[in-house]
Amino acid sequence: MIDLMSKNESEVFHLDRLFFQKEAGRNYQNTLKQFKKVLQNFALFNLCLLTILSVELLLFAILFALLVKSSLLALSLGSIFLSCFTYFVLFFYFQAKKSDQLTLIKDRFITSCRQAMSVPIGAAEHHLSVATAALRLTKEVKNLEGHYYSLPKNLLVFAPLVNKLSCFLHKEDGFKFKEMLLYSSISEHLEQIRHTPTDLEVHGSLANAYSTLSTLYFQAKQSNLLSAAYKEILEEKFTKCLNCTIEEYKILNDYAPNDPWVHMQLASSYRSLKMFEEEKIEHELLIKLCPEDQNILFRLGILYFWLGQNAKGLQVYEVLVKRQFKQADDLLAHYGALQTQELFEDSI
Repeated sequence: MIDLMSKNESEVFHLDRLFFQKEAGRNYQNTLKQFKKVLQNFALFNLCLLTILSVELLLFAILFALLVKSSLLALSLGSIFLSCFTYFVLFFYFQAKKSDQLTLIKDRFITSCRQAMSVPIGAAEHHLSVATAALRLTKEVKNLEGHYYSLPKNLLVFAPLVNKLSCFLHKEDGFKFKEMLLYSSISEHLEQIRHTPTDLEVHGSLANAYSTLSTLYFQAKQSNLLSAAYKEILEEKFTKCLNCTIEEYKILNDYAPNDPWVHMQLASSYRSLKMFEEEKIEHELLIKLCPEDQNILFRLGILYFWLGQNAKGLQVYEVLVKRQFKQADDLLAHYGALQTQELFEDSI
């Protein structure tokens, strides 16, 4: 009886998944259209107000000689100051409203995903399906960057310039929207884990969501336009996300200790955190699981040299030379890296 019920539930969910995927496609397109519309409306507001202000300044410069002898000079200056004040007031208003609109669009997307599923909240796969949809929409938003505006055919020659400009102007909006979606995806994963705590698929998907969020923070903090204080905030968020990623991979490792993919992901996360001792341990495990993988061995040799374990690094070099690995000689460039760094620091 139990097996039969499980089979029926699986079949019901299979049919629901097909419907969900069909509805999700429409949901992605509708959400992206709403996202573009919010950005375009904000850009239109800025363009109109700045155009009005530019015309006022231009007329003032042209007619200055006439206005200086007239009482209209004060009125003209007052009009310009009023336009500037109005612009900044409306700018901050619409800026705050835009954030609320993006949050609303995200909430509508999540709600639409839930409505497209026949299985109730708390049932197996419900939260994971919603989380996966949010994660996929993050990728769709990334693909949309730089393509927020469509030009007429006779102006397509300016498309590359417009795309670069739109990407620059809306970079922060894209970052915030992707961050919102990834937060929602992580929340859905955590809710699913409360119902299925030992589901390795969920833990693997959650690790992917954390990793994607950490990549988002890493790319954002590379910008030269950010203040040092905000970069520190992003660095802190980046570190927290990677630590969460590592914890999820450790859970996977407990259930699948001999899976090379898990150790590879752990090594990559440790590398991003500059935890080279931990990365070395993971590569030593990897080389036992994949003894013929020369790229893993090469990276292990680099780590040995970086950590001052030169004897082991030279042993790796000899093995790579015997295997005729093309980049074997490049390994020697890392020899003595730790000692050189320590000497440099002492000289300072």
